[in-house]
Amino acid sequence: MTMKIADIDTPAVLIEKSIMEKNIRSMQRMADRHGVDLRVHIKTHKIPELAKLQIKMGAVGIAAAKLGEAEVMADAGIKDIQIANIIVGETKIKRLLKLHRRCRLTVGVDSIGNAIELSKAFSLAKRVLNVLIIVNTGLNRCGLSDNMAIIALADNCAALKSIKLVGLMTHAGHAYAASNKNEIKSIGRYEGERLVEVADFLRRRGHNIDIVSVGSTPTAKYCSAIKGVTELRVGNYIFGDMTQVSLNIYRISNCATNIYTTIISRPSIDRAILDAGSKALALDRGAHGSDAIVGFGKIVGGGGIIDRLSEEHGFVEKASRRFKVGDHIRIIPNHICTVMNLFDFAYLVDGETVLEKMKIAARGRMN
Repeated sequence: MTMKIADIDTPAVLIEKSIMEKNIRSMQRMADRHGVDLRVHIKTHKIPELAKLQIKMGAVGIAAAKLGEAEVMADAGIKDIQIANIIVGETKIKRLLKLHRRCRLTVGVDSIGNAIELSKAFSLAKRVLNVLIIVNTGLNRCGLSDNMAIIALADNCAALKSIKLVGLMTHAGHAYAASNKNEIKSIGRYEGERLVEVADFLRRRGHNIDIVSVGSTPTAKYCSAIKGVTELRVGNYIFGDMTQVSLNIYRISNCATNIYTTIISRPSIDRAILDAGSKALALDRGAHGSDAIVGFGKIVGGGGIIDRLSEEHGFVEKASRRFKVGDHIRIIPNHICTVMNLFDFAYLVDGETVLEKMKIAARGRMN
């Protein structure tokens, strides 16, 4: 018997298959047009089957934010994995060595001490680890800004027995705080230009810089267009969310994922209460915060503002009079990456038909 959306208990994550696949195709076409490899960041969906779909549709491999996410993807048979993060400490490096035996693995570094730590462990195991130097292009999170510091790290990596410097990576996440598209364009172009500049001067010093990896969904079309960039690394694009809409990167119609919820109370004429609170919708307003986002998600079709959340309840103010207790509504979340980490399963749907119940296998893998 075919399952319908109305049969799903709430709250739940719905993924509209046709919109998701359109988003995948669109980003892949753009990467192909610019002649760069597309590496998909699975921190957004955390579902191995979707990672495999993205690879089938043209991606060269995946990026993961956490070692635990990467382990889940390797368990599912994915062979080309980049950890877009820094792996520090004996416990994690032991796990990294085990993962290295199962896939083509690359990790980020931004300090000589960490490079030495990695090299020692991999040398004892008689293995060589590919690394990317993380360059700061404005987010001011991890990564080096000073040219001399970058050169020193590259030279030290070259001297280490079990470290192979293969390239550079950056993430211009500060684009999420941009006030308009021109600012996003400027950030994206600088992201690409700066990384190419660093790659060029390292090559002049004799380093083999094969990978120049940039990316965020807002800056993707700008940074990937810079000559010399070799890899685009994006995650949110597969689903979209209200952050992308607020930045004018996506339209509502491009958002593939929403939260299916139920109205459980109408305590007043202008208020409705949902069975989805902060544990389903999350409290943040985008990847790095955005003043342009109103409320805690967008009700599909309108009908009020989700003004506040408690743990298990959403408060809809200025609620439509058409809303009745027991009605189901859909909400496009502010930040889908956070929301996907709150659920065990998502439902792949086609219109009102449920196609598949998908396990969010890498949810909670934060170590």
